[in-house]
Amino acid sequence: MNNTPPLIPPPYRIGVEVGGTFTDLVWADGTGTVRTGKTPSTPHSIQDAVLELIAGTGLPVSEVEQITHGSTIATNALIMRKGAQAGLLTTRGFRDTVILGRCERNGNVYNMQYRGTVPPIRRHMILEVPERIDSRGGVLEPIDIEAAWAQVEILLSRGVSGIAICLLNAYANPEHEIALARLIRERAPQVAVSASHEVSPEFREYERSVTTLVNAFVGPIVENYVGKLDGALRDSGYSGVLRIMQSNGGVMPADAAGRNAVRMMLSGPAAGVCAATWYAQRNGISDILTLDMGGTSTDVAIAPGLVPSIVAELVVDNLPLRTISIDMATIGAGGGSIAHVDRGGFLSVGPESAGSTPGPACYGKGGKRPAVADAQMVSGLLRPTDFFGGKMVLDLEAARTTIASLQEQGLAGSVEVLADSILRMANSNMAGAVRQISTTRGIDPRNFTIVAYGGGGPLHAAMVAEEIGVKQVLIPWSPGLTSAFGLLIADTRIDAVESRLHQLDETSLDAARLSELGTLAREIAATNGLAEGEYEVAFGLDIRYVAQAFELTIWVGDEVVDAASLRNRFEEAHRLRYGYVRPNLGCEVVAYRLRLTQAAKLSINTPFEHLPDAPREQIDVVLGGEQRRALMMPRAALALGESVDGPAILTEPTSTTVVPYGWQAECLPTGDLMLRDRK
Repeated sequence: MNNTPPLIPPPYRIGVEVGGTFTDLVWADGTGTVRTGKTPSTPHSIQDAVLELIAGTGLPVSEVEQITHGSTIATNALIMRKGAQAGLLTTRGFRDTVILGRCERNGNVYNMQYRGTVPPIRRHMILEVPERIDSRGGVLEPIDIEAAWAQVEILLSRGVSGIAICLLNAYANPEHEIALARLIRERAPQVAVSASHEVSPEFREYERSVTTLVNAFVGPIVENYVGKLDGALRDSGYSGVLRIMQSNGGVMPADAAGRNAVRMMLSGPAAGVCAATWYAQRNGISDILTLDMGGTSTDVAIAPGLVPSIVAELVVDNLPLRTISIDMATIGAGGGSIAHVDRGGFLSVGPESAGSTPGPACYGKGGKRPAVADAQMVSGLLRPTDFFGGKMVLDLEAARTTIASLQEQGLAGSVEVLADSILRMANSNMAGAVRQISTTRGIDPRNFTIVAYGGGGPLHAAMVAEEIGVKQVLIPWSPGLTSAFGLLIADTRIDAVESRLHQLDETSLDAARLSELGTLAREIAATNGLAEGEYEVAFGLDIRYVAQAFELTIWVGDEVVDAASLRNRFEEAHRLRYGYVRPNLGCEVVAYRLRLTQAAKLSINTPFEHLPDAPREQIDVVLGGEQRRALMMPRAALALGESVDGPAILTEPTSTTVVPYGWQAECLPTGDLMLRDRK
């Protein structure tokens, strides 16, 4: 990146996203023109890469109006069980709630050696408090606050840095949790406290307990990291609010990140989905699937009508987290995903990843095991001197050597055949993830456009599209930085929920209920620094059939809606999701939701670069099991409206786009690429 940019007008806005392999930055000046930066991630001190990129812009930090940040730190801390030492306080008699779980097999019904996911806590760190509240909020046994403090002291003696409080039925009446949380914060202010009525005030004791526990487990890690980043930015002269991306596709202030750490799960991928809808809209596309392939994983989502599907529960490492999130499927298929021979003697790819250190063998940092990026090199899809804009020179011989090691493990075929097999396996895994969020839910993906981004998304997207019958793929501007771009344009969004079980009737959303919800919305807005008139409010009702196990969220405006209309909307959503309705069954409301949104209001201009004299050459590649001659050229060699037929490989600093045989790539008037299947 050029450290001395030309004179450009402030104010400046920055979006920076930390991935498992690279840290990406996108920034905009006062005219809305954007520029980019990219550097390897620094996993042992994550904020270092962020500060390096911001310093590399050469911008006066004092004139930066807004910095928005997304990170995988919360997700990685949970998956790798490298969070804080956490303790859990629960109602007497309910110590084993998070240990027992729901006894579900999670798709492993026939696995005789199945073991459930272990929660991020040991049983000796779960202690009981004498108190009891019933399901309607009535106090059956007042809390013995001094006896509760004695339990806290035990946890303190065992070295906790975070305490989760999840008392029975606290969603109906949180007074005992409030008293206990206040006591800990007064007597042990050094300990981070996560109370379920603040983190996840919803019924279902197991899910609420797990969500609160995970918040306590990752909260101190997030708070420490965000605090260091925020402090360093302040020292550099930044006076704005550091904003943190959430899994719901909106942002929150950094000072709320620690106490709401569970909302940061999949924050980077969520930013990518926001950007994908923006790119699709500017190209006149209405229904999209997103394919975000990075160094560690691939995330896919669906957005019919450019509205991403939203879920009230996010599952990470088979742990249910009750937090609003964009509905995504994540698989271990990234550039660093390890290829190996399984116990049955068959080739398998992922979920283990080489990450950024040591990374794939071709990175030349000591990696010894074959990764997807090594297979991409051996197949001819990546060139040693073109990777990362020429800033990294890849080692082809190291890639060939490590893939050849699969032959020693019993796999037949040349190095090129094995490399192609690795790529085809990765494509199949990604196609399965796309089906998971489309066909398994009754949605035909063939009528959608795939928006592919991340370092590896454009390289694999057309081949994934062929597997599922999709006919066109959109490649955005600077696709390797799409998630960081999404941070730049993200709205401020705050979600809240209040559990309240009752029959669906005329009082469910009458004037009195709307007034009550409106008052709650104003309180939440004031707490988060949003001035009245600067945000929009949406109300949602979680509705289900009587005796049904799970519910659907029905979003409405700020107008009174009668019971018949609410039921009609619920049954329309039920038919779409499950394929049937039950008109003779009663309906009930189980919770009310609020969503406050403050629009970013940012005009963006993505620059277009055309290099008509850029070199073009014919190379040998292996695609889909066949060796072919392919045209290799910089993406910038295409003029607006120009097309190129596959097989072709289009290179750029942040990614590589592969155009298979029978496909065509066109440079759209916006500068984005459209890949179309011409077969």
